[in-house]
Amino acid sequence: MDEILESLNEEQKKAVLHIDTPLLVLAGAGSGKTRVITHKIMYLIREKKIPLDRILAITFTNKAGSEMRERVKKSLNLTSEPRWILTFHSLALKILRFEVDSIDLSRDFVVYDEEDSINILKDIFAELNIQADKQDLKRVKEIISDIKQSNDEFVLEIYKQKEKFIEEIFNLYQKKLVESNAVDFDDILIKAVKLFEEREDILQKWKSRFDYILVDEYQDTNKIQHKLLKQLVGNRNCITVVGDPQQCIYTWRGAHPENILDFEKDFPNTKIIKLERNYRSTKKILDLANKIIQKSSGKWKKKVLVLWTDKIGNEDITLYKLPSEKYESRFIVEMVKRYNSKGYKFSDMAILIRMGYLSRILEEDFIKANIPYQIIGGLKFYERAEIKDLIGYIRFSINPNDTQAFKRVINLPPRQLGDKTIKELERIKAEKCLNWIDTLKLVLENDDLLKLNKKQKEGIHNFLNIIDSIKELGNVRPYEALTYLIDEIDYYQFLKQKYPKDYQDRVNNVEELKKVFLELDKQKKSLTEFLEETTLSQGQDSLENNNSVKIMTVHASKGLEFPIVFLPALEEGIFPSGKSLINPIELEEERRLFYVAITRAKEHLILSLAEKRTSFNGKLLNSKASRFLKDIREDIKVKKLSLNKKNKTSEKKVIVSSSATGSIKKGDLVRHKKYGKGFVVEVNHPFAIVIFEKEGEKKIKINFLEKI
Repeated sequence: MDEILESLNEEQKKAVLHIDTPLLVLAGAGSGKTRVITHKIMYLIREKKIPLDRILAITFTNKAGSEMRERVKKSLNLTSEPRWILTFHSLALKILRFEVDSIDLSRDFVVYDEEDSINILKDIFAELNIQADKQDLKRVKEIISDIKQSNDEFVLEIYKQKEKFIEEIFNLYQKKLVESNAVDFDDILIKAVKLFEEREDILQKWKSRFDYILVDEYQDTNKIQHKLLKQLVGNRNCITVVGDPQQCIYTWRGAHPENILDFEKDFPNTKIIKLERNYRSTKKILDLANKIIQKSSGKWKKKVLVLWTDKIGNEDITLYKLPSEKYESRFIVEMVKRYNSKGYKFSDMAILIRMGYLSRILEEDFIKANIPYQIIGGLKFYERAEIKDLIGYIRFSINPNDTQAFKRVINLPPRQLGDKTIKELERIKAEKCLNWIDTLKLVLENDDLLKLNKKQKEGIHNFLNIIDSIKELGNVRPYEALTYLIDEIDYYQFLKQKYPKDYQDRVNNVEELKKVFLELDKQKKSLTEFLEETTLSQGQDSLENNNSVKIMTVHASKGLEFPIVFLPALEEGIFPSGKSLINPIELEEERRLFYVAITRAKEHLILSLAEKRTSFNGKLLNSKASRFLKDIREDIKVKKLSLNKKNKTSEKKVIVSSSATGSIKKGDLVRHKKYGKGFVVEVNHPFAIVIFEKEGEKKIKINFLEKI
């Protein structure tokens, strides 16, 4: 027992030892919540004699799950990793695989990622003769996801009032998933919950499978995840959830904060323990974070934590005001060099940005300065075209109904099967109720169904032979299957012709994939397991432990920490985002996001803004300091840097706000008859630059605007 509790503080000990009733642990940033979960697992095993295989621990990301599995494995001296420390999606997928005979899927079903889903919508829009760009498709996918995650039939009804064709698109989307024997991310959870609702016997089997359940990052769970958890717990007391309402930053993708705010209502007799001691940041950093979050309103206020620490720290926190974003970027580069010269590694530093596009200018300056960096949450390894090409073949060999995989690889390399031929094949497949392989075999045997020339027939024969060989080798010798595929389709030559500029980088990526498959051989993992792991991977999973500065969005930084954190572009319309300025609920989330950003820093926090920033149409516009900076003005120094040859600096204690021009001024909320609500980012009489909620940035005559 002493070994389990000796490194814990009093509140952490209470959280580990409490098992009599449901437990809600409100754990602030850097308060050691992962340690609590890990030690509680040890306590349940050693003191309460619950077998490891009967404890379920659910994490928010694969990275967090991997770290927790490693900690438990080390603390218990295990030879293999625990099976039941995983994410909600991984858990639901395991349930579906185990119970596949009881659901409307074949055993070889696949999980479609975001790109696959967008491609389905692209096909649907083409069928319906609706013009759509990439943003339209992404928006419709978000609507479909919202409809599914809401777990409420009226949500579709509401969208039907606003979005033309949405019901038809939604139904076609689901139909095409079924035809491809596929599920998307949302379906994984929905199908597991539905299965438990319809089959009491299966639910009881899984309830009795686990004696205790722990959940991390509970503030980020959605309605479906909460429902799945309630099904597995039932009326038992065998649950501990850990979370921080102050770090709820994912409502835009379905997180339902009421899950943690109202936890006591759903799980009677809940005990609440607060972890407020922070082991990460200095007192000055925490003072800033506390001031920001204490301005929260409504339900959030009831569960606000006040973080404290023994780490004092001497360095003042400074806000640097730069003339433009170019100067701001160069300033950050110089600061990185300065910290590096003081003994900090590049990997000790992170630049957290509110919007992804802000990374471009930073990347350019880091390249010029020859400073190693890594973009986190950008294009992941398994999203790269060359990787998706090869995995497309693997996927299709497992599931011959997979339409998106088929369309990706049938003409790779070119086999003279154009769009018209593919559409005819699709028609025949649907009419005959066949999978793609049987459809191809049928048209080869029957010229009356589809006229194919000699080259096309040779291409199809070649394709079918490749798929047969991959299938034969696949689950037995994955590495051999992959190397055979690369050689058979002469893939390196294909890459050289298609991507001459970065050919070698793409070859290197393929070589890296070969290493992954070599590891699959060693671990005796199936290709199905591999596909599931890669599809469910997240942004942080690509985090490399190399000596490079990390550049990422604040959302991608959740759960991470760095000795030095830069927070640039602290301007109205960026942080908080322009869209949130006309929505109080979204503005509250921006506040929590700012809190998360601050609490990533361990020792040094560098704030900055640009007094002028280039707009999307290329104009250099005046900026206004973020409203959040007013909440901490007494705790920070402000330096205005002109960055001229003499590099003169001047210190001020207040942030200068913009002066009004006419009746409408910068920072005002306005309404336009055609474009609706918007936020004024610049006034140049008689015009104003306005970011509208739905239409984006517009230049409008002031007399057409009504102040709200």
